[in-house]
Amino acid sequence: MFNAPQNSPSCVLFDFDGTMYAFAEVYPQVWQDLYEEQRSVFGDLEFQAYYDRIGDIFGSMSPELDADEEHEFLFDEIRRTWPRVVGSNEKLIEDYRVSSLKYMTPREGLDELLVRLDDAHIPWGIVSNHDGRNRHKLAAMNLRSQPATFMLSVEVGVWKPDARIFEMALEEIGPVDRSAAVMVGDNSVADIEGGKAVGMRTVLMLDSPFAADHDGSADLTITGMNELHRHWFGE
Repeated sequence: MFNAPQNSPSCVLFDFDGTMYAFAEVYPQVWQDLYEEQRSVFGDLEFQAYYDRIGDIFGSMSPELDADEEHEFLFDEIRRTWPRVVGSNEKLIEDYRVSSLKYMTPREGLDELLVRLDDAHIPWGIVSNHDGRNRHKLAAMNLRSQPATFMLSVEVGVWKPDARIFEMALEEIGPVDRSAAVMVGDNSVADIEGGKAVGMRTVLMLDSPFAADHDGSADLTITGMNELHRHWFGE
């Protein structure tokens, strides 16, 4: 086992979607599947133009929607934009979820970072504004380490940045030095403001659209897990 260096955290909480995996590494492949399955519907439309339109639909979505409502809105808009799309919303959503699991891969360096945390006896967990489907996504990643806590907002009835969900996660992990605990996320409001509300240090992933309006309040900004590994362990 390794000893933890001076600058390493007492515990780490990770956001899940967009943090433990990158949207840009998973979802282009998911949408490629639909594009290929419904090729006759899109005719001569190039994949990039189709993918950009999917992005526009996401951009028009209300932030107040839960995951199921997002999917309904998304596929309603897809069917409105391309009326010849084949299949019910239920079938399209199920195909989307199956495809998501097929391509679910952790960020480069994440698996190694989590093992390093384990070796240094630093507990880690997940705090996500989502539901139990994220447990299936995590399982699909085949990580060598498992979280000490997995707080899902739909299950506990509290959504980030509400401090209570962070408090629940920290309590489940056990006694830790709160000032040395770290929240890692890709959303400058939900993750960074939420983590700071309970006295945690914060790390912001910069390659997410949800980080675009960050105000510099994060203690550290990164573009990959290898940077975090070097920052904490100097390796």
